[in-house]
Amino acid sequence: MAFRFVTRGAGSIESSVRACAAVLLAVAAAACGPNPNPAGSGGAGGAGGSGGAGGENAGPYPPAAFDPAYDSYFDPPGGAGYADDYRVVGETTPPAWSWGKIELIEGMQRYREEGYNLRTQKLRWEDTFQDATYPLRTYFGELNQQLVDAFNVHYKDACAGQSGQTGAAACKGESPLRPAARFSLLHHGPKTAALSCDKAQTPVLLVHGAMQTGNVWLLPGGNDGKGAVYPGTTQKTGFVQALEDKGTCTYAITFGSFHGDNFNQATNLANAIRRVRELTGAPKVDVVAWSKGVLAADLYLSNPSSWNDWGTKHFERVAAEEAKNVPVFRKDVRGYVALSGPHLGIDLNFRHPFNDLIIFSTLESAPVGQGPSVWGWMSAVQCVTWGYASGPNSPFPNPNAYSLCEDRGATWPDFWTRIYGSNITGLDGEGKPVAKDSLEALNTAEGVDGASFDFDQYNISMWGSVDESGKHVSAYLGQLQAAYDLRPQYPLPNREDDPVSYDWSAIDTDEYKWRDWVNTYKLAYNPAGIIGGWVDDDDAHITCRATAYDPADSPCKAKHAYYDVEHAEDYVAGYATYGLMDGIGIEAAMEMGGNFIERLKHHGLSPDLDFLYVLHGAAPGAAGSIFEFDGMSCPTCDPKGDGVLFDVSIAAQDQLTQGWTADAKSSRSKQEGVPYGHLEVGVTPAVWTKMIDQLGALP
Repeated sequence: MAFRFVTRGAGSIESSVRACAAVLLAVAAAACGPNPNPAGSGGAGGAGGSGGAGGENAGPYPPAAFDPAYDSYFDPPGGAGYADDYRVVGETTPPAWSWGKIELIEGMQRYREEGYNLRTQKLRWEDTFQDATYPLRTYFGELNQQLVDAFNVHYKDACAGQSGQTGAAACKGESPLRPAARFSLLHHGPKTAALSCDKAQTPVLLVHGAMQTGNVWLLPGGNDGKGAVYPGTTQKTGFVQALEDKGTCTYAITFGSFHGDNFNQATNLANAIRRVRELTGAPKVDVVAWSKGVLAADLYLSNPSSWNDWGTKHFERVAAEEAKNVPVFRKDVRGYVALSGPHLGIDLNFRHPFNDLIIFSTLESAPVGQGPSVWGWMSAVQCVTWGYASGPNSPFPNPNAYSLCEDRGATWPDFWTRIYGSNITGLDGEGKPVAKDSLEALNTAEGVDGASFDFDQYNISMWGSVDESGKHVSAYLGQLQAAYDLRPQYPLPNREDDPVSYDWSAIDTDEYKWRDWVNTYKLAYNPAGIIGGWVDDDDAHITCRATAYDPADSPCKAKHAYYDVEHAEDYVAGYATYGLMDGIGIEAAMEMGGNFIERLKHHGLSPDLDFLYVLHGAAPGAAGSIFEFDGMSCPTCDPKGDGVLFDVSIAAQDQLTQGWTADAKSSRSKQEGVPYGHLEVGVTPAVWTKMIDQLGALP
């Protein structure tokens, strides 16, 4: 999902982002290798061929007629027409320290078109962020380049660049940096590619989550090509090596977008399962999915093409069309490990204003800025520097403000400049997005240079924007689908600091990195000694955190002595009132996601699945990685989750086994918590051992 990476006790936004790098890298590793081999591998048709490993159980395609009214939302077919099939386009052979092989798989089904922005595209070696204290390129640059090279087997574009060199031309439109949704990568473990695995065992396919790629399963701490990993990383190898050490043939998938549409990814997963069966001759595959990856697995295993409970609003009808494209479950999964995934959705971004602040004000290629925002706009007063951070060559460079905050929020006159991350203001009676002005017009009216305006730089809200051609574009369709209001289960807690023991400022990032930052270091600061202004929040500190849920007429305001004639709402007793942020709210976001989670929670997995193992984090996580403070009723209470997701969403055995008999549920499913946080469960040997033992015990 969209993770926030923060640390306790850091003295500034910048230091906190720096300190989070080691934790971040445990989940943000990217993928693999050069040397494309356009000859393909044979197998499922080889280059240009088609697969058919699971065809004997496939249903008709499409299972129901497509409604042409929604054709504009879908990509054209990869071949002569849509078909429930795939082909292996070709492969790459990474360096010896990386994967054994990477295949490029092209699905022939119908895929929803996925938007990209500068935060969601694949990174080349030369795009990977690097400085003396944040050396991502050293340890992840070549892995990133290897991903681009593998997608470039299809695109054959010189813009892909290469490791160790800069200056490649910018990629335009659909490209190896922005592959069409029908493409995915199938990674072969080193021993698996060399056929040094036991084909008598059930093979395992690993599915990554948001802000991850398949590489998180192989090299969670990266690799500099000589075996060294990112500073502070203790675990050098991944789950792939642990599985292969037991003789298991091991594969992993990388989706074109780590925030991509969940229906698309379910289809790609179904194709990858067929390909693994083709390669190994196994009748079934074990699937391990982490975080957002469980949503793709849930979909494939629950036969969404048969769902008939879609609503009538516009985006539910789009979702109903998407569901038709997911292949019918072919009874080709033996064990499914759902590892800390948001089966009942997530409202993390809506709970924490700091999350949105970081996304607005972090360089696009820095992983901490790669999640979606749930604000339509924010006031520049919230920018993390005083505005002098236009880029690395600025007199006062700060890598945490190279993005939309460029040269804004520096002084009182430009505190109230609005930074728009969307132009959508709501939904009409049919459920279609309403946008009165273009995203460019909104931002240029606030001082952005129109000549340098980039739609993809500014289109960062979860629900997207309407572009200049009138088309709705979101780079975060998978995140949008996962949005779900969990306040009924976990209300926003009262932060009133009376008694003193209930003072949250020492532990919660929103208290000391958002509210305190804006209130104390921005608004209240005045060289003349008078109070410049303050955040007009309630004593419980709920109002501003709730505004992203219900932004209309939000009471979360700022008071300030400076009067800006354009944005001030009133001016009373020497202080003006200003809005700080706005958006469409979680109810509208859920509707734009097709009310995906609402549908998903009413449909269990197919009883034809042999075994379900729900494994989830039951501890806050390592120091500095705790995020769900808004699931706590007091500063020292149980966080009610594993650091990113609430128990009610990740401990989903009952939801997933609805429709199963009582005997099937008790004998063929299991749920277990482990004392690790969300960012740890997929990269921790003790958790790997649990999964290996459980899968090894299956008949």
